[in-house]
Amino acid sequence: MTVRWLVRMRPTRRKATVGAALESRFRVLLSDLDILMHMTNGRYLSVLDAARISYYARTGLWKQFRVRGWSPVVTAQTITYHRSLTFPQSYRVRTRLLGTDAKNLYFEQIFHIGEIDYATALVSVRLTTKSHGSVDPAEILVFDGIFELPADLPSSVTSWSEFSRNPHSQNTRQSW
Repeated sequence: MTVRWLVRMRPTRRKATVGAALESRFRVLLSDLDILMHMTNGRYLSVLDAARISYYARTGLWKQFRVRGWSPVVTAQTITYHRSLTFPQSYRVRTRLLGTDAKNLYFEQIFHIGEIDYATALVSVRLTTKSHGSVDPAEILVFDGIFELPADLPSSVTSWSEFSRNPHSQNTRQSW
């Protein structure tokens, strides 16, 4: 997986729009398989990381994070598996920044081959400083680059975020 991450960190000359859906290509490797000979569920999460790194690099966010000493850290994620990926299938992961709230960035990531979805994930990411403090996500909006983010997060993302922050709350339990 480290090689996959390093390949995705390559700088790009043309900057993509922050908020656009960007695709990263992958192939199921023998090392990705579990005993049932399909891609193991933990590998999906590692591929999500590599696809987000690619998104950061292609939009110019990665360079701007690193200059400021910021690191994107996953705070919560959920994934739904629709079909199995097997060796040696080629697949793509479509990554899109859905928006931000006061604490986190929210990504939708979809594993697909052609028009068929194999897995769908929702990922919450917090930007942290070298001293492990949090960065207000609104601070990225002043970066160099083109931003096209919706004004509001979808209500399903907001509900999921509230639940992931406080799963034992009576009010959030009722919203699901």
